[in-house]
Amino acid sequence: MHQVYITGASAYLPNEAVGNDDMEAVLGEINNQPSIYRSAILKRNGIKQRYYALREGRQTHLNEELAANAVTDLLASKSMTMDNIEMLAAGTTLADVLLPGFASMVHGRLGGQPLEVVNGAGICCASMVAFKAAYNALRCGDHHNAVVVGSELSSAGMKASRFKRESEIGDLRETENDSFKFFNADFLRWMLSDGAGAWLLETEPRPNQLSLRIDWVRLCSYANCYPTCMYMGTSNTHNLSPSDCFLSYDTYAQAEAEGLMIVRQDTQLLPIGILGSVVEQAKKLTEEGLIEPQNIDHFLPHISSMLAYEPFQSAFAEVGMEIPAERWFTNLVTKGNTGAASIFIILEEALNNGLFKEGEQVLIMVPESGRFMSCYVHLTCVAN
Repeated sequence: MHQVYITGASAYLPNEAVGNDDMEAVLGEINNQPSIYRSAILKRNGIKQRYYALREGRQTHLNEELAANAVTDLLASKSMTMDNIEMLAAGTTLADVLLPGFASMVHGRLGGQPLEVVNGAGICCASMVAFKAAYNALRCGDHHNAVVVGSELSSAGMKASRFKRESEIGDLRETENDSFKFFNADFLRWMLSDGAGAWLLETEPRPNQLSLRIDWVRLCSYANCYPTCMYMGTSNTHNLSPSDCFLSYDTYAQAEAEGLMIVRQDTQLLPIGILGSVVEQAKKLTEEGLIEPQNIDHFLPHISSMLAYEPFQSAFAEVGMEIPAERWFTNLVTKGNTGAASIFIILEEALNNGLFKEGEQVLIMVPESGRFMSCYVHLTCVAN
């Protein structure tokens, strides 16, 4: 098995930063009425600014463009081109097109030579699925390098026009489960934003710079323990049947009219499932000796709300993974929650701004609330 290193990182955020007071002007007011939930949600999540590929109601970028721009910036920083790359792995929640795969579309936009591509499916962990595939390909000697990219364009699905009818009939629904209520759709408008990040993986550390040795990667699904929490394409998340999916309808327009094409989140289930799955895996990895909290110099968690900081800290301490708060790093407040791209954008800022030093150990944590999955990655900072 070959050793694998993260030898470069980049981030791409579209347009200028959007502050809390300007969010609704960009996304639009639903039925010309300000959201009654916005202020309370923003106060709780602690995000102060974010980025949108959206201006004056018009989309300014494709999702694949965000990803391609992040990759282009990454390669330029290493004096490389796509002709030097042997593998491309990409993850996103919602691509620009249903078919073909997102990685293929990103490759087509970037050009370069024919290469292996991997599409990571899911929500926040979609990019980590892609990352682990690339990591394993380099470990076993299939390739000497790979680019992994996580990208999200949430704003395209959060425009006010998509919520107009739902806001009118949402409170009249009586048969759907609670997670289908209008609040659980409007909630995500104030949580999600756009951006992309890319990492360069190589089997040798780069000379004259700090590289991050990948010690291990652990992905684990807890779908057997919890029902669906974040979803799109159905109104029934607990007992799904062939008649409940958007493909079951005679036309896509009928499914859209019934509210199936809006992303929703079960806000009551969210903290239970996230804490349960993330902490359970932390306990397992700590008991196995893979995580030694006293040796972790930097903890980079992808979290959706600053409100989650203290509950996570307390829960981790209870299972033996107590990492002091001063060792935690996130840029959620200034970069927003960009889903599958978040951890790439977090690591880029930490690495390129000199947070890490040779010999230090870094622990990454990425949760996913779709049907609850979590990923932990352990890195060691090395200099060649």
